[in-house]
Amino acid sequence: MNGRAQAQKPYDAPWAMDEIQRGFERIIQDAEKSGHVLTAKKIERIAEKTVRSAGRSVYRTLMENAPKMLLERRKDGLGFERRNIRRWRKAFDLIETIWVSCEELGRAFNEHYRPEAVEEQDYVFEAMTHLHAKALLVTSEIICLLKGGFADGALTRWRTLYEVNVVAALMVQEGQELALRYLAHSRVQAWNDVKDDVLEAGESEEDRDYLRGQAEYAIARFGTELNKRNGWACGITGKKSPTFDNLIELSGRSDGRSLYKHASLHIHSNHRGLDELLGVCESKSSVLLVGQSNSGMVMPLTMAVYSIVETTTMLILTKPNLDRGVLLNSILRMAGRMNRLAGGIERRTFEAAKKRENGKSDDLAAN
Repeated sequence: MNGRAQAQKPYDAPWAMDEIQRGFERIIQDAEKSGHVLTAKKIERIAEKTVRSAGRSVYRTLMENAPKMLLERRKDGLGFERRNIRRWRKAFDLIETIWVSCEELGRAFNEHYRPEAVEEQDYVFEAMTHLHAKALLVTSEIICLLKGGFADGALTRWRTLYEVNVVAALMVQEGQELALRYLAHSRVQAWNDVKDDVLEAGESEEDRDYLRGQAEYAIARFGTELNKRNGWACGITGKKSPTFDNLIELSGRSDGRSLYKHASLHIHSNHRGLDELLGVCESKSSVLLVGQSNSGMVMPLTMAVYSIVETTTMLILTKPNLDRGVLLNSILRMAGRMNRLAGGIERRTFEAAKKRENGKSDDLAAN
């Protein structure tokens, strides 16, 4: 492929992975020269025996060498993570600060208002606290992926944050009836996931009967539409099988749709150009990226902080007051710093790396 540093070998050049094949072919040729008649079945049996015998030997070698290989690999991985954190430390510190602020605010909100919500059967509160917890969990996963050097994977996980915010917006807009349908829908889907499975060890019939009872009650109250993927939203969309695009339109979150679709590309097996991955955005040549990279962090960092702050804001503003408004304003200010901070880090560190590389080239030329 264009841009590779090493010259490509001729396609018919000897390769270590052809060694056993060449040996096998010599055995067949020598046998035929000696006058032995080898049928296709005999040749096939010889090939199978060769693969099994050599496979056992290679297997033993690989397993014996695995501890040393894994030690080196993990050492390299830890070295990369240290360098990656060194480059992006301020941005990583900021996203973790925002995460802790959102978690503490959400936890305090849940603990304070849960008794009241239970007494009043506040289904919006129940749905929103669960959605907020999910957003916090997904953001934690994004932080781990970013520190590990997987910007594209982090942006892919951001898709879930976007989905959470779309659903949360609908819960707030539509109120108690939709929230109850949303919560009931989860019980129907949980039953549908297991109803055809064989009872596993440790699982009781009582547990399964309880789950089935919940699903049947939900369907009896809200209809068979809860069997659909987004069946909880049939009423507000006017669709028998609502799509996520329908939910986006109703939620007023259409501005994130194009990025959502872009982030979805990394999930599926559709072909993507080498230069479309965030992890290679600073590469000078074409790279088939298969591992860690310290490039491309700006977009997932920025999108993640805005999304978790948005989820937190929607939760807290279900019961607004000035104190909580002040806290939300401060967290939003933190999020507003991320794009400038991360973008500045990317520019400065990339330029510094280029200067170091050019300096090394000049030194080599002088020598």
